[in-house]
This record gives sequence, C-alpha cells and structure tokens, in this order.
Amino acid sequence: MTQTNNLKSDQSQYFRFQVFQGEVNDQGKLEKTKTVGMSYLKDGQNIYTLRLWTFLNERFYIISNKNDPSKYLILTREPNKNPLSKNKYFWNIVGNGTADSSLGVITLNFDLFEKPIFMNMFPESSAFSTSLPDPVELTLVNAA
Repeated sequence: MTQTNNLKSDQSQYFRFQVFQGEVNDQGKLEKTKTVGMSYLKDGQNIYTLRLWTFLNERFYIISNKNDPSKYLILTREPNKNPLSKNKYFWNIVGNGTADSSLGVITLNFDLFEKPIFMNMFPESSAFSTSLPDPVELTLVNAA
C-alpha cells in the first residue's frame, strides 16, 4: 500500500443534514419555512452533531434510543473537571426526537422550545465529502 492510499483511508467522510422549521400542509407534506441549523454525522458514527444558528457557540448531540431506533435523545455535554474521573463528560438530556419516515425527517423537541424543529433524515447530496470540516472546528471558523 502506498502513502497516498494511507492518507485517503485516514480521511473521514462527513454527511450534512438540514435542520429547519416547517409546517405540514393540507396534503400531508412538510413544507420548510426557515433553515435554523445543520447537523453532521461522521461516517461510521452514530451520534449527530447539531448546530443551531441561534446558538452558534453551542453544540447539541442526537443519538438514537437503544431499544427503539425511531426515538432519539437530544443531549449537551460538559467536560468533567475531575481529572481522576473515568467519565470525560457529563451528558445532559435537553430534548427528544421521533423519526417520521413518511415525511423523511426526525422531529426534534427541545425541552425549552414550544415549537418542534425538523432534521432531514437524508443528507444533502452535496454533503458527501471528506472536505467538510469537523463540526468541532466549526466553532473556531465561525468565531473568527
């Protein structure tokens, strides 16, 4: 195997999903009214990283329920300041989600918001890339 092949196999592929507000019309179709963020999934992972435009410096995480893959939890995490602890983070549940395959979305319900938001279940076609930045790096890019 050549060095070039090693570099290609080390690059991570990210998928990007639209997060939006919307309403179901009379025909039962979901109409997007406003994009409110993006969600990212690293190839081979099962935790989505969610960025909302309202909270640019915050990251939320979406993970499916072990017992019911149509149910999701919305989480935040904070570093554990105890260096002797075996847990690196504290995870906080801040909402939940439900997959709706007929609409092609995951409906996200945050504990503090009355109105649900929607995350597309299918990645953007332009988002199959190794050139998308790691969602952790987005904070540094957007903060500049």
